[in-house]
Amino acid sequence: MSTWAELRQAIQEGGLEATARAVTALDDTERRTAAAELPRLLKEMRAATEYGWFDDEVMRRLLIAGAGAIGGPAAAASWLCRTDLRLWWWGDDAMRLLDEVTRARPAEWRAEVARRIGDRMRVFDGERARWEVAAALARSAGAPPPVSDGFVVGWVAGPGHAEDLARDPFLDTLLPKLFEAEGVGAALADDANRVQWDASRETTWAAALVDLARAGRIERRLLLDGCVSRFLRGGTAHSLRWFAGLHDALEPTDEETVDRLRDYVRLLPTAPPVVADLALRQVRRADDLGRLGAEPFTEAADAVLFRPERKLVRACLTWLDRTARRRGRVDATLRALTALFPSEVIDLRERAVKIAAKHAARAGEAVRAEVRDAAGVLPAGPRAAIADAFGEVEALPEPVSPGPLPYVPRAMPAPIGSLAELADEFGTLVRAEEEWAATERFLAALIDHAHRDPGGTREALWKVADDIAPWITRPDDYAYMRRTIEASWVAFPVDTLLFGRRKRAAGLRAALSLRRSRPGAAPSDPPLARFLEWRLRETASSVGTRPLLLATPTEASGHIDPDVLVGRLERLEEAGAEPGRADLAQAMLRVPREVGPAAPVRAKALASGAGRAVASWLAAGGLPDPAVTCEIIDPRSGTGGDRASRPPALIRTSVDVPGDTDADRVCALSARAGRDAAPWNLLERIGHWPAILPSHREVAAAHLAVHAGNFPDDVRMPGAAMLGVAEADGPAGPATAALLAFTLAADDQRDRSNAVDALVTLSARDALPAAETGTALGRLCALGRIPLPRTLKALTAAADAGAHADVWTVLATALPHMLPAPGERAPAGLPSLVALATRMAEVTGAKGAVPAVAEVAARGGSSRLVTECARLHRTIAT
Repeated sequence: MSTWAELRQAIQEGGLEATARAVTALDDTERRTAAAELPRLLKEMRAATEYGWFDDEVMRRLLIAGAGAIGGPAAAASWLCRTDLRLWWWGDDAMRLLDEVTRARPAEWRAEVARRIGDRMRVFDGERARWEVAAALARSAGAPPPVSDGFVVGWVAGPGHAEDLARDPFLDTLLPKLFEAEGVGAALADDANRVQWDASRETTWAAALVDLARAGRIERRLLLDGCVSRFLRGGTAHSLRWFAGLHDALEPTDEETVDRLRDYVRLLPTAPPVVADLALRQVRRADDLGRLGAEPFTEAADAVLFRPERKLVRACLTWLDRTARRRGRVDATLRALTALFPSEVIDLRERAVKIAAKHAARAGEAVRAEVRDAAGVLPAGPRAAIADAFGEVEALPEPVSPGPLPYVPRAMPAPIGSLAELADEFGTLVRAEEEWAATERFLAALIDHAHRDPGGTREALWKVADDIAPWITRPDDYAYMRRTIEASWVAFPVDTLLFGRRKRAAGLRAALSLRRSRPGAAPSDPPLARFLEWRLRETASSVGTRPLLLATPTEASGHIDPDVLVGRLERLEEAGAEPGRADLAQAMLRVPREVGPAAPVRAKALASGAGRAVASWLAAGGLPDPAVTCEIIDPRSGTGGDRASRPPALIRTSVDVPGDTDADRVCALSARAGRDAAPWNLLERIGHWPAILPSHREVAAAHLAVHAGNFPDDVRMPGAAMLGVAEADGPAGPATAALLAFTLAADDQRDRSNAVDALVTLSARDALPAAETGTALGRLCALGRIPLPRTLKALTAAADAGAHADVWTVLATALPHMLPAPGERAPAGLPSLVALATRMAEVTGAKGAVPAVAEVAARGGSSRLVTECARLHRTIAT
């Protein structure tokens, strides 16, 4: 007989064998004691480890001890499934000992523990160890296996040899579940690839099941019906691809196909492409056998012709063309083809028209009339082809493109109204990516509350910081976080409030004050980034010393209501305070382009230096639009100056501001800027830049665009910056166009989505420089700097949002730069871009040949580029 003390010693100091012997030798009383003490021992042992983790050997001892000591099946299953005792693999010795310590338990107990473990298993690859335990217990009990989804997925994760499966006691129970359990298709998605790298696999599961069906061990009908039922339940292409492979590997006979014909037809409308392709092949096979009736034919043809996959639609068109006469269903075929007449996929639409014209002579009069009616939506060329074959077609009125929805500016969030709300917002922002509008809102409230109630504000923020940002409240423990704090628009001002480091903030502020560029200045320091750094230091040094921030915007674009601005200056004068220089410059730059009469009159009464400066600014109408230049250059063409070994920036911009005020210096940009990649920390807030210059869109774009082609690999050019430019005011020219061209091809989907929104916003505001954007796109494509497939997706989305006319202008201007010379290879995605241009030309009614398109169309040949150019040329030239 053994005792709990001996079992405890075996777990802590012995091995697996000693643990198994000790737990097996326990009597009932000691077993109950052990079951009660094991959780406490686990807690003690975990507390004694350095990181709270056990190695696998210790976990195996604890698991075996629990399996042998714990009495109830539910409690035993819970112990064996503890997350803090999770094994990735048990090993042969541990599995043998598990069998030894549970062998004396009743078969019903082992079966119930197996079932409960199976029920706890989740559907993912890391459950194999638990599967082995549940399977071993079920086998030793001679019981049916668990049938939960997780257990079935664990079963198919095994090797799957045909010989082993034939002897597997689980096969007959689990095989039907193979087609019902969620996660099986995903688990077997790489079935074929595993044979290449997994030495334990000699064949795939699909091949093993086919072999068993061929040998008569399992029924073919079960497999075929299982596949079809799984298809009908639906799923993704990834989750159904393995079942499609199994279906094809079974090579259904003619009768098996006909027996399931109704199900195959039902799959055609919405099944994933891999399943729809399989179903269409089976439907065509039944048709070849003469077993496809008129009703299922119509249902199948209609379903496929409405699908978005071009490959499937082409296959269907080929089938319809080849069988229309042979099967005596010309009328039914023609009715089906009219579904493609309104299609925006031009090559498929034209092919449908050709097939219809080919079979027109055998059409009944009623169908001829239906085709003529349906052809009214066709463009002029295809419509004329239908008229030649079927008789005169009355063109429907051209649909009027509604254009993009009217632009509605985003709403600015309400100011923070209480200390509790301020503390809550700090807790959110200190752990999040800094977004300029939320940051400005927070800083305005921080300055206000710190001036009115410094003690209460300090106490409220200290509690939150000490809880979720201890690197602020315990600086000695987090010295390495000092630079991070000083770079944060949220943490640094709070740190200044809590510890009174205003001298540090002021010193850093002075070092960052803007100066007009000097010959020795670093061209990699972007002026707007340096201005943000200056303003951050100044704001931090203002916490508790100034009653308000002057530059807090009142509009989501970054603008300040002029009347609000004058009111803030009046409050500052009443408090005997002056705004900071950066705060004043930012406030002036945020004045709208159009100012009502009241604010300039009120401003004349201001007596402070800042008040007089703002009064003069308002009276002059703000900053006049500076001269902006933007040039896309070929980096391979060489450089000048002392950096001849390096290519210049891809985009070279300049902003010429004749004045010398702080606001003037913020806007100014030398043509030398951007020749080297700027330090990443100066560009990480590049999304804030448009809000610095909300009345000068092209100036902000010039500052941004110069970095677009020379960006650090680990920092994104955010589409949010482009959207900010679109929501700003002022002229838009080549810099805006170049920036938009880059962001339309962004790698990140979120950035592309923002770029699309920017294009649509500019279009809705009648401010899109469409021709310049097309030129920039063409030049960047010719230089190999943007991937056309991404640009195609973005422009298609913009067109779908209503910006048809502007997208057409963009494409018509871009294509001459993109189209290859004879003998050159076309960029990937160019034919599809030309097809989009044809669609836009049809929608907008654009006319007038594009010489470069006409030249490619005249080359002849069967390449898709030539075909699409010929189609575009016919559309716009006739």
